[in-house]
Amino acid sequence: MPKYFIIDRGENQCWFLEAGGSLGPVGRLIWREEKGRGSQELAYYDALPLLTVWVCAPPNMGEWRKVRRLKKAVRALAQAGVRQVIWPDNCPWSAREAGFAPIWLEGLYQGMADGLAMAALERVGRTPEQGRVALVGPRLTVALQRTAQRLCPRVKGLLIQVPGQGEDYARWLHGQFGLPVCPMAAGADVTVAFAPQGPRWGQCLEVYQGGGLDGLRLACPGLELPQDVEQQLLAVLWERGMVTRDQLVVAEDGGP
Repeated sequence: MPKYFIIDRGENQCWFLEAGGSLGPVGRLIWREEKGRGSQELAYYDALPLLTVWVCAPPNMGEWRKVRRLKKAVRALAQAGVRQVIWPDNCPWSAREAGFAPIWLEGLYQGMADGLAMAALERVGRTPEQGRVALVGPRLTVALQRTAQRLCPRVKGLLIQVPGQGEDYARWLHGQFGLPVCPMAAGADVTVAFAPQGPRWGQCLEVYQGGGLDGLRLACPGLELPQDVEQQLLAVLWERGMVTRDQLVVAEDGGP
């Protein structure tokens, strides 16, 4: 495995970080709109190394100086082998403009969509035997089908809202699992949306990139992660096969 070294010039520290291939470190950029010196910090979460780099750039600083500071931070991340970065919304430039891949929550949320739906039913006061769940998307994706097949043995009713394919797939599910085919008029207690388009009923779980879980979050008991980037780090761990469905639970946003 190749070794990378990172020097924190602010504190004259040197870390030796083992990483390689898809298991390399994850980066985090923090853009502070204030005076100060940049710094770096390396932390491990399970076997996942996270290199955080701070950039201080007050609003009245000239653009060329901001660019220079950003380039310095980008260079530190790149030299450490970072390819994916948790990127701040207040940075004037995007992760892709800096040459990094963003971190997508979509795979994690869609892989856990059935568990999220069950937690949402409980949150609205419905037992699985009472609850109806709507799955909404522009097409019949593998993730949507997998979610449907996991929910079928557990809930009272399932509404598949996919243009041109939903009714046929709902009939197939009925044949396989005996679950009643819910008409659109029946509505649902919880909606799991796989894209921004489409109708919504009850509590809405938006499991596409840029969506949200309406007060819920995923957590991994026994693994302490910074709450402000917990979901992004879990997404990376999920993508790399370092956490599984059995290790994750659904929790209230802001709760333990």
